[in-house]
Amino acid sequence: MMTASLVDFTHWLGGTWLAATVAGHFWIVPALQVVHILSVAVVLSGVLLINLRVVGIVERSQPIAAVLDRFLLPTGIAILVLAITGALLIAGEPTRAVFRTIFWVKMALILAAGLLTWSHRSALSATDFGVPRVRVTRKAIALVALLLWLGVIVAGRWIAYVEAWPGAPA
Repeated sequence: MMTASLVDFTHWLGGTWLAATVAGHFWIVPALQVVHILSVAVVLSGVLLINLRVVGIVERSQPIAAVLDRFLLPTGIAILVLAITGALLIAGEPTRAVFRTIFWVKMALILAAGLLTWSHRSALSATDFGVPRVRVTRKAIALVALLLWLGVIVAGRWIAYVEAWPGAPA
């Protein structure tokens, strides 16, 4: 069910100079989409290497701490870029994604996948970092995180193909 505040927000956002700028220049949306897609590639690469290392499939000779140190920061930066480009894309067409359930599923998946991926840093004690064998539950968390990240990608693409909520503003 749509809330009046969400409708009000999208109407307000659609009337801003930012929305006019994004929607008013034919090259901005494709440029934002390119940056968004490249950032998805960086995030997916980073989370694949992190989580597959935790599982023990890749970089087994590297301590998990080294893999986390190498990939968490670029992954985090890419997620920030995704948030910025995503917000700009929404500003250009506020009702396109906001009134689709799959958009909110994508946001929830990002939150869950990010928390699980970053949880490796705090969950693995200093002694676990150099040990090639990781607890089975931590490996399961890594696999779930990977599945959630793949869900983020599917949900992101799916947004373009689903109908908006009944009664959503056009």
